[in-house]
Amino acid sequence: MLEKRTRKILLAIIKHCNIIEETKKYFGNEYKDFENNSIYQNAILTPVTQIGELVKRLSDDFRQAHTEIPWRNIAGMRDIVVHNYETIDKLIMECC
Repeated sequence: MLEKRTRKILLAIIKHCNIIEETKKYFGNEYKDFENNSIYQNAILTPVTQIGELVKRLSDDFRQAHTEIPWRNIAGMRDIVVHNYETIDKLIMECC
């Protein structure tokens, strides 16, 4: 069974993933829709940054027990979005 803190973090990550999915359904799944709409971009990039921050709060033991998930890449995406927001290549986000 998961410790309470880990469970809370994972539920928050799932919530933000669901927000991304809902946003894609609302705005469309085409890159051109994303590229040409700053509201769409913000609606996607905000939960991406939240997920990256939450991943950093997971224990090392939990992350090491689940090496199939690219934890470092997820956290790194958060850093790219936050620190290079104006110059970020939006194509990176096409995977969301």
